[in-house]
Amino acid sequence: MKNGRIILKAQLQNLSPIGIGSGRDEHSDRDVVTTEYAVDSSDSILPPEKFSDFYKKKELPYIPATSFMGRIFRLFDIENHAEIKNYWGESEQNASFIDCSDILLTELPKNGKQVTEIRDGIRIDSAKGTVAKGAKFDYELLAPEAKFNLTMIFRIENEMANYDLALKIASDIARVIENGTDLGAKSTVGFGRIKGDVQLFEIDFADPAHIQQWIDNDLTNNSIEKVTESLLASQNSIFEIVASFRIKNSMIIRTYSKDPKAPDSAHLKSGGQNILSGSSIKGALRGRAERILNTIQPQKEATKTILAGLFGDVEKEADGVTVKKDGYTVPSRVFVDEVLIKYVKEEIQTRIQIDRFTGGTVDSALIEEVPLFPVKDKDQVKSFRIRIKNAQPMDKGLMLLLLKDLWTADLPIGGEKSIGRGVLEGKNATVKDSGEIYVFPDIFKSTEEAKNLQSYVDALHIREKDIYYQTRIETYKNRK
Repeated sequence: MKNGRIILKAQLQNLSPIGIGSGRDEHSDRDVVTTEYAVDSSDSILPPEKFSDFYKKKELPYIPATSFMGRIFRLFDIENHAEIKNYWGESEQNASFIDCSDILLTELPKNGKQVTEIRDGIRIDSAKGTVAKGAKFDYELLAPEAKFNLTMIFRIENEMANYDLALKIASDIARVIENGTDLGAKSTVGFGRIKGDVQLFEIDFADPAHIQQWIDNDLTNNSIEKVTESLLASQNSIFEIVASFRIKNSMIIRTYSKDPKAPDSAHLKSGGQNILSGSSIKGALRGRAERILNTIQPQKEATKTILAGLFGDVEKEADGVTVKKDGYTVPSRVFVDEVLIKYVKEEIQTRIQIDRFTGGTVDSALIEEVPLFPVKDKDQVKSFRIRIKNAQPMDKGLMLLLLKDLWTADLPIGGEKSIGRGVLEGKNATVKDSGEIYVFPDIFKSTEEAKNLQSYVDALHIREKDIYYQTRIETYKNRK
């Protein structure tokens, strides 16, 4: 085919909340981007072609094509396939040969779930273990399990935009969507996970029948199969831990109701289900990683550099809290997922505050909260996942020590740690490292496998590649 189109159509669903900021702050410090939809009398979304003055309008979230295209482009192996850059329009030679629609909602989250949800964010002072002064914010997210439609058109017009290249790119994007990918803000803490079903079609402008089908928007008889050759970048450098845990005593990641008759605080929910939030997981991991590094070596600056090169960093003002406008950002290489918490009971617990001087109850200090209590002999936290991109031996060693602390009930997650909440006990885990798979607790029976993982922990003490972290930070500073 010399002149025609390859068309990708997909039905998507977000498996986790999506946060793509709009620049507005009407509902939170950072509201999600929205657009007008046509809806019927029951607030069900109507197709875009129904948009007119005859139907009610409603502001709802959507995924801008720019966010989606930017994310997908970074997955391709541009260094070895420069032709992708030309086809995408990222070079100065030509505009893009890809037309991508904004990804619009077709169905709202069901079962009475809210379309959006507000999450609170804080930054913990690692020295004190409390919230840093002024480091409190909130942000708006699109709730999980909404459905979307995506349409992409790949133009076939000349040698630069030939059929084989267009089909390879379309096939790779189809695989990415079917396997699942993430987009939007805070993807390193599990937000923005989308997945869907994809179909590919072709239109050959040399065939009059195809032209008529193009005009009629009837692609039923024009479907094609994906090609197997891939232009995506290799993901072999990812180090991954997937584990299951039980809650030892209780857990609460606090959220507060606007209802004055409701308990003062309850455990965090997303889409109506109890979750272990990615930000809580990653915050706990980073805090403990800092303590481990400070124990292994006394140089605070070296610890700061390793953490920034691994967990990411943003440039701050002199107060150490306020993010500097137009400052540099070092992206995190550590990715965690939000995890559903199952097999738990929600029970209201009443607490008081004691006056240390009199030994009596402080007036009005009666607190009601709803923590989660585990059902006996059940794994409450499954598919607890940590991934590291471009993992160095030191990174792997640090993650293994963090897994050990989680496994042995030494690293609590969430709030009210001082009264025993948030403690987990390991049940099983799988570590994937460059094609090798290690299974816990079976690994303790194999001396050779244990020795391989111990070598990563030893790398933390040897610290031969500290320069990698400093170089990475300097790279992003220079891009500012």
